[in-house]
Amino acid sequence: NLLRVKNLYIPPYQRPYRWTENNVRQLLEDVQQSMNAGKKNYRIGSVILYNNKKENTLDNTLDIVDGQQRLTTLFLLWKLCGVLEGYSCPLSFGSESYESLKNNYAFIKEWLEENIGNDKKRYITYIFDACDFVKIVVDDLTEAFQMFDSQNGRGKDLEAYNLLKAYHIRAMEMESREEKIRCDKRWEEATQYDPTSKIKVDPNIDI
Repeated sequence: NLLRVKNLYIPPYQRPYRWTENNVRQLLEDVQQSMNAGKKNYRIGSVILYNNKKENTLDNTLDIVDGQQRLTTLFLLWKLCGVLEGYSCPLSFGSESYESLKNNYAFIKEWLEENIGNDKKRYITYIFDACDFVKIVVDDLTEAFQMFDSQNGRGKDLEAYNLLKAYHIRAMEMESREEKIRCDKRWEEATQYDPTSKIKVDPNIDI
């Protein structure tokens, strides 16, 4: 049903698609383990949508406030597995998301070949039939943000600095999308600490 929604929209205050291979692998493996265990249902998580009613027009969009990274990853997976007729990805992405989209598309393709093989139909059927989201649609944007902070504040998906960044970027209403992206990149880069800069193979510490 979520795939059939035609007016899903990634609002400009959202960060670009940034999931890493580790994020993607975790989702793919969780679904696989649930399928192999014979579980009839697997809860992927929640998606919070803001029913954005445009002024002086009958058109409206369902702005993704929470769940963008998971949704985008699943769209890549469905694209690779061959989605059912009548389904398509309604989302459009800025150029700053292309690198991650390309890399994760290639990673999912490789992961499927190594771990699923000729069983792709069973895997994608399990996602369609057994995996679900809790979809929350609200008409008030402030309420949507409060729910986002509440949901992620209790879980392990986001660190406190992620919530703080989202709070500030949302407040940059008068700034351009490009400036929001620059701030997002500076913020993310600032969380990486390199204690041994002279040792190239030593990984950074994500604070």
